Amino acid sequence: MIIDLLVDVPRHGQVVVDIAYGGAFYAFVSAEKLGLDVGSAKTRDLVDAASAVTEAVKAQFKITHPDSEDLAFLYGTILTDGKDTYSEEPTTNICVFADEQVDRSPTGSGVTARIALQYHKGLLELDQTRAFKSSATGSVFTGKAVREAKCGDYNAVIVEVSGRAHYTGTASFTVEADDPLQDGFLLK
Repeated sequence: MIIDLLVDVPRHGQVVVDIAYGGAFYAFVSAEKLGLDVGSAKTRDLVDAASAVTEAVKAQFKITHPDSEDLAFLYGTILTDGKDTYSEEPTTNICVFADEQVDRSPTGSGVTARIALQYHKGLLELDQTRAFKSSATGSVFTGKAVREAKCGDYNAVIVEVSGRAHYTGTASFTVEADDPLQDGFLLK
């Protein structure tokens, strides 16, 4: 977890971001710091701003993971409404990840990381349930830190996330016995 990292973001100047892990690393920044309102701004504007933050962090900061080098990368940026102090009211965010995709939910790994971040900052206690709303769709997840833990030499928390998910598709693959490439192939 990195708190108050100063990053030069094109078109936005110096921006303070936090980086936290919840199954993937995310940069967190209040949309307001980028001149936007996460609840009313156009999605394209939020995506552009979040992508600029992601690219700036990747260019200016090396992320490490205590257990797996394969997980040592920034997956995306979550723009928030800045309401990180515990409240029974939902806090709103939008998660922009991978290749500028927008999650339709508040994001399970993102909620996990945001809970860990809020707990680390002393804004949330163990077993305090927080609600997180997606500005893109209005869907809501809840999360809470349930116990302290360690990950390597780092302090961590175990987080429970709840929400409602739906299948968005299925796929079926068939491998024919006489297919000479049935085990796949590798291009280098």
